[in-house]
Amino acid sequence: MYKIGLTGGIACGKTTIGKFLREAGAVIIDADAIAHALALPGKALWQAYYEHFGQKILLSDNTLNRRMIGNIVFNDSKEKAWINEISHPLIWQEIEQQLKNLQQQGEKIVVIDVPLLFETGWDKNVDEKWVVYIDKKTQIKRLRQRNNYTYVEARQRIRSQMSLQQKMQMADRVIDTGNVLAVNRKNTQRLWRSLKKRLGFYNE
Repeated sequence: MYKIGLTGGIACGKTTIGKFLREAGAVIIDADAIAHALALPGKALWQAYYEHFGQKILLSDNTLNRRMIGNIVFNDSKEKAWINEISHPLIWQEIEQQLKNLQQQGEKIVVIDVPLLFETGWDKNVDEKWVVYIDKKTQIKRLRQRNNYTYVEARQRIRSQMSLQQKMQMADRVIDTGNVLAVNRKNTQRLWRSLKKRLGFYNE
C-alpha cells in the first residue's frame, strides 16, 4: 500500500486540500480527528490530561479546554514535551491500526493527514511527502481571521513551528493554496490523477 504524508503549516489550507483529495476519491486518515476522538471524556488522552493537569483543564461540560491546552503548548516547553510524549504514540498507534484495516480491505493508496509529519519523524513511515504551502502574508491573515489573533500573536504562533521553507525542502510535492478555491481544487485533482497514473492505478 502506497502512503502519502500530507502536511503543512498552520492556516495554510491543508484541511481544504484534504477535502479536495477526498472528492477525488482519496482515502484519508486524519491525525487531528484521531487526536480529537482520543481526547473525548473518558478516552485515553482525556484521562492523561486530567490526571496531569487536574480539574482546571476541563470545561463545565467535562470536555478538555483546548484553548488552554494550546496556550500551554505555546508557552511552556516542558509541558509541551510531556503532551507530545503522551499523545504522539497513542495517535500513531491508531493510525497504524487504520492502515492495517485499509490494507486488509485492499486499498492501494492512502493519504495520512498529519500536521507534525516531520517534527514527529513520521515522515519516515510514508512513501511521499506532500506539503501544503501559502505565502507568509496570507498565512498570517488567515490565522488572524480563523483564531481572532492579533498580528503579533499570529506571527508568534507561526514562528513557533517548523518553517514552511524547511518542510518544502523535505517535500516530494508542494501544493500552493494561494489561488482561488476552484483553481486549488483543480490542481489537487490533477495531482491525484497524476499520482494514480504514476503508480499504475489510473483506471481503477
